Amino acid sequence: MPFNNRVAVVTGAGGNIGRAICRQLGAAGVHVAATDVSLDAVTKTATDLQALGYDVRPYQQDVTSEENVQSSFAQIVAVFGKVDVLINNAGVWCHHDGGCRHFLETISDDEWKRIIDINLLGTFHCMKQVIPGMAERRFGRIVNLGSIAGNSGLPGAADYSAAKAAVIMLTKVAAMENAKRGITVNSVSPGMVARGDATAPNNGTWLGRNGLADEIARAIVFLADDDAGYITGVDIPVDGGRILGPHNFNINEEGKFLS
Repeated sequence: MPFNNRVAVVTGAGGNIGRAICRQLGAAGVHVAATDVSLDAVTKTATDLQALGYDVRPYQQDVTSEENVQSSFAQIVAVFGKVDVLINNAGVWCHHDGGCRHFLETISDDEWKRIIDINLLGTFHCMKQVIPGMAERRFGRIVNLGSIAGNSGLPGAADYSAAKAAVIMLTKVAAMENAKRGITVNSVSPGMVARGDATAPNNGTWLGRNGLADEIARAIVFLADDDAGYITGVDIPVDGGRILGPHNFNINEEGKFLS
């Protein structure tokens, strides 16, 4: 893919999907600033990928803090000179108690704010930092992480579903605002993603399995490419067909309908 000496920032790069994004961008010759609220986690990502010869450098970043986001982007620009690509991958859906399913009426204000701040406010903060420079250079690629929860909803995750639905709409509005400034803005909405390299069966998808982080990353890297310049304002579900519904299997592998 012709990235032409591009510089990318990947938030949430200490996590499963973030590492896959950094690896694929690095393999394509992109200079990558990998950020995460956990410096230890993102340093491991960078160290592992530097061993493969990729230019990936770690930065601590708390996307919920506008001041911290400003300072971390200032550090990144001081080193790399610019930001061509922003991948807003930082996100969380489980609560501090470790639970990932909560009825709406049991969600505290603090947890609601935390989920909204990390997923939505963090995306907003980072976009604000890169858009002026991208507009000045007349080139930019922004890819935000949505979720199928933001498309069809996820019972037990009202806060996360609301945040991701807002991210998808933020993507569309930013795409319209920046289309004539050379900046494309898109989102990718993952479904259930396996940890590691092995998938698990999942009858809630038409493909019958969970996805891999690398499969999510490939869609993101495609949208970040120089050649994806005629795609903007779209949300691409990468979910094995989960949002197509109904989520049952009445067709076998030979393509025959089952009773």
